[in-house]
Amino acid sequence: MLKCIRIHLIFLLVTDFLFRQAVASKENFTGHRLFRVIPLNEQHLEILQKLHYHPPARLKHLDFWTEPVEPMESVYVGVRPDQRIALERFLFKHKISHQIVFEDLQKVLEEHAIQNQETRLNEEISIYDTFLTFDEAMDWLRRMTTRCGARCSFVNIGRSFEGRNMTLIKVSSASDANPAHGKTRREARGRPAVWIDGGIHAREWIAPATTLYFIDRLILHYDIDPEVKYLVDSYDWFILPFVNPDGYQYSHVKNRLWRKTRSKQSPEAECVGVDANRNFDFHWKSVGYEDDACSYIYPGPRPFSEPETESLSDFILSRNGTWKLFLTLHSYGQLLMSPYGYTTEKPDGYKEMMTAASVARAAIESVYKTDYTIGSASDVLYRTSGTSRDWAAGVARIPYVYTIELRDKGDRGFLLPPKQILPSGIETWEGVKALVLTIEKLEQSRTARDN
Repeated sequence: MLKCIRIHLIFLLVTDFLFRQAVASKENFTGHRLFRVIPLNEQHLEILQKLHYHPPARLKHLDFWTEPVEPMESVYVGVRPDQRIALERFLFKHKISHQIVFEDLQKVLEEHAIQNQETRLNEEISIYDTFLTFDEAMDWLRRMTTRCGARCSFVNIGRSFEGRNMTLIKVSSASDANPAHGKTRREARGRPAVWIDGGIHAREWIAPATTLYFIDRLILHYDIDPEVKYLVDSYDWFILPFVNPDGYQYSHVKNRLWRKTRSKQSPEAECVGVDANRNFDFHWKSVGYEDDACSYIYPGPRPFSEPETESLSDFILSRNGTWKLFLTLHSYGQLLMSPYGYTTEKPDGYKEMMTAASVARAAIESVYKTDYTIGSASDVLYRTSGTSRDWAAGVARIPYVYTIELRDKGDRGFLLPPKQILPSGIETWEGVKALVLTIEKLEQSRTARDN
């Protein structure tokens, strides 16, 4: 009994130490609140959209966790203490209802930090219940690549602004699957390829965590799951967990709610970073952005100003003609979206994209009954330009392109508890498998019709 008490006390002391380490020197959000704002009609919606993209000076830099899309759909807004009264007066003036979701964001962030630190008391950190730091994830990827053997390769496609490697893992049973570490050799061009990425927005931790789960399944289930074996034998899988490694690491060590890259456009620049998902060279800066370097939706001074977006695009174009699917993971909202975001016009092959998306949605929902909405991005979310999704369809001409907005619908938002990593991975992986297999059937049907 005494031994158990001692162990428990040691556990509490270690947990407290880890907690203090986790929150020390981080940006403090004491007094920040999260508002849930509800536009009741089109007029309310227009007012909130104007507030988002063209805010008055007193309400600049509100943090829209979600954007105004439809009447009666909740909009989540992070508010600094010095702007709370101004926002409340603004909403009251326009008769827009709101609720307080989090009274004090700092307390919620500390709770989230301690949940993520507690899992590190285990002998080995697990991707199933821990949001890894960037370095921890790279170590895990190296171990998995070694374990995988000839089927896997660990490839650096570029460097971030701060010099971190942009490392993807390729999983394939093709004979050329394992080039020398960090290098690539000429690859067979006839083999279809699947691209999956996460972490383009730093604070969306569930996205990289879910890509790690995909890698785990492709490697560990190859010899025990016939479906996984078929997928690895039939496709080259390229998975980049961290499009924005600098921002992701910064969200771990300094500001949990950081979204952008960490680039500095000039030594004297007041604000840091670019929204990497507004920085692609396809209808760049046409809609859904704010031309303010301090804004979290700042598209950058020019297309591909960020080494991260340029490296991703260069790699995709270097293998053009092989891609069957481009899938980029975000959070949150539980959405499965095709292009386009910059216009309500639909891309070529939209009908087939929605057919495959419907099957994927059913597969996701079959696991835990998590409901997803499907459609084009401009229809189910909001208008955006310069996104990787639209670029992949409009420039790279990849036939099937999607954004997945993962769990949840706003209860915890970006601060999803670590205990939801595993269920998110399980259900989304079922959706991805169904998506790829359905795309294969659709392509076969098209080929049969053409012949």
